[in-house]
Parts: sequence; structure tokens; C-alpha cells
Amino acid sequence: MENSVRTAPCPPTALATDLARLSEILGGLPIGIAALDPDCRIVFMNKALEDLTGFTSHEAAGIPCHHVLRCGLHLRGVRQVETPGRGDEPVKGRETDIIDRHRHKLPVRVTRIDVRDEQGVAFMFLEAYEDLAPLRDMERRLKDASGAGELISRGEAMERIKKVLPAIAQSDSPVLVTGETGTGKDLSAQVIHKASPRARGPFVRVNLGPMPEHLLEIELYGRVAEEGEAVPGCFQRANGGTLYLSELADLPAAHQAGLVRVLDDQTIIPAGSDKGVRVNVRLIAATHKDPEELVRAGVLREDLFHRLGAVRVHLPPLRDRGEDVEFLLTHFLSRFAARFKKDIKGFSPRAIRILRSHCFPGNVRELKNIVEYAAMICQKDMILPAHLPGHILAALKADQSPASGRPGDNRGRKRS
Repeated sequence: MENSVRTAPCPPTALATDLARLSEILGGLPIGIAALDPDCRIVFMNKALEDLTGFTSHEAAGIPCHHVLRCGLHLRGVRQVETPGRGDEPVKGRETDIIDRHRHKLPVRVTRIDVRDEQGVAFMFLEAYEDLAPLRDMERRLKDASGAGELISRGEAMERIKKVLPAIAQSDSPVLVTGETGTGKDLSAQVIHKASPRARGPFVRVNLGPMPEHLLEIELYGRVAEEGEAVPGCFQRANGGTLYLSELADLPAAHQAGLVRVLDDQTIIPAGSDKGVRVNVRLIAATHKDPEELVRAGVLREDLFHRLGAVRVHLPPLRDRGEDVEFLLTHFLSRFAARFKKDIKGFSPRAIRILRSHCFPGNVRELKNIVEYAAMICQKDMILPAHLPGHILAALKADQSPASGRPGDNRGRKRS
């Protein structure tokens, strides 16, 4: 590039020829490029820089750079104090903001190259403007996802998962999320979407629970207008974003084969049509059942499992999350006490022992519902056993009965 613009002594006609070649060479680059003359006037901007600034190269030609390239580099007078040919250090990799034509502030990284003639005198400056807005947006999304949304935890088991979700989010590979009911599969799918480059696209959730097969086909792939009103399927509604299919085990075998085809070629065939429609969708599927067992039982196609299971996230049950139980009890009590405008300081020791001894078959969702109920009916400053849902107390009585042979609440006392 430097050889293509190097002339001596670089008369105006030669410079015009060089600029024509620059326009041809640099015009298609995705990074904004400006060519400045020794007086720091703009002589050329490529298409990427036109899009970034809102000014065309024709409009900017001959204008002092600080009127068009309104960034810290020029507004602080950096360019003006540099004298060509004095051997000044080039300005490279400087991060600043640029104000576009519509007065929007955009983060950029500016790199300058001095183009010199055979005598070493700079007769042109090339400046590259890298748009940092997508990078800043990704950093923001990753920071937001580092807390993994509503995946509240303090224990090591869930913290490991929360750290890996933003990394999983950066690819377009299908994801299979497994875990018992109430462990946070839906929330994990949302975290992956929000931390992904698709975050600005739609997030579409579809429950694959039992429904008539013809309706399921329309829900998945849509329907063309020839059979009545056109209906977009969930793949079309999620185009450019993420499609989350919950209850994968309920998907009939015939539709599982269709899903394999979609994963292979990203093409759907709407009901009533024989023409494929291309879609751009990242697929996340979830099941509360063991997928390997589903394959052995013939409920889940093996080829579909292998396509979905390349990236797999398994959420542990609450009973395996140790210290998270009390942490979650405190977290949700704070939230619901504020919602119901009550001054509830915490749980009584006996209420805590009862909740510790509960196995939480519904996991975090069940714990959240228990705390919401208790906070709703509590009229004191402490959650007492009487404020807990009836099924918790009934289970406790059953555990304590002589016929059960189980110590029930004694388990909580040993840990308290």
C-alpha cells in the first residue's frame, strides 16, 4: 500500500492517481480509513468510515479533519501540533470517541500511518478507525451475564455453571440443557441468549408438551397462505435470534426427524408447501429427564441427541447445592418482604430446621414459592413454622411418625 502512494516529489496529478488507487484498494475494507494531506485536510474516506461518521467522502474532501472526524484525537489538537517530516511517533491504537453527523458518540480505536516519500517526508496520513461499539456491547452483555440473571447461587456447583454459560453463548452450536424440574433450565437458556451475539434478536420459547400433531407442525414450521391465513412458525419468529424448545422428550418421533433436518441445513418447510425456507436460528433444547435413558427407551432419536448434546449443560438439583438453600431463602425473603411491604427480619430457628430437612423435589422454583407464600401470610417480623405451606408441615409429620422410621426434623437439628 505504501509503495502504491509513494512518489517524488508527489505533484497534485500523482496524488490524484494515488487517491484513485487508494479508493479502489481501501474502499471495501470493513475498517474505516481516512487519507489526510499534510495540512490535515481530508482527501479521501472509504465506505466504512462514511457509514461510521455519516459524511460522504465527497462532502468531506478538503475540510479540516477535526470538522468531520470529531474525536478526542483531533479535538485535543494532537494532529495540529505534529509537523510532518520531524520524525514524530505515529499515533497508533488510541481509544477515543467519535461524534457522528447525528451527534451520536461512538467508541473507536484510531491507528495512524504516515506515508512518506523517498526523502522520508510525510506527504499523506492514513488513519484507521475501528468501531468498538460491537465490542463494548459484547462486554456489557458478558458482564450482565456474569451474574447469570436470576440464577442466584453462592455454592460452587452452580458458580461453575454460571461461569461457563457466557462462553457457551459465543457460538451458534445447539445446546441441550438438562436438570430436574425447577433447577433453572429456562433461565439458563435466557442467559445464553442475552450473552450471545444474537441478544438483539428474538428469544422464542416453545413448550413441546402434548398437542395435536398438525398443530405442532404449524407451531414449529408455520403455514403458507394457500391453506388460509399465513402463520409463521417458531423458527420464523426466532429468525436472527434463539429458539428455546422445552420438554424435548414430549416431541413426537416424526417431528424429531424434521428437527434433525433443520439442524443440518437450517431450512424449514411450512405446512402446505414443498419449498424450503432458510432460517438463521440458534437452538436450545431442554428436558428434565435423562437423555441417555430416553435414547435407550426409544423416546429420543439418537441422531437428534448427538446433534443437540455436543454442547450440554446439566443443572444440579437443589439438594446437591449445599449452602445455597439458606442463601436462597434469605434472597427470596428479602425480595418478597419488599414486594409485600413487610418488615420481616428472617426465619425462626425451627422454621429453618424444617426447611433444611425438606428435600425440595421442585428445587429452586419450589423454594421460591414456599418463601412467597410464607411472606404473604406472615404478620410478624419472623417467619414461623405456622407460616410455611401445609404440604411442608404434612411431610414433616409423616417423617416424624413411628411408622416412617425416619428421624425427620432431627436431621435439621444435627446441622444447626
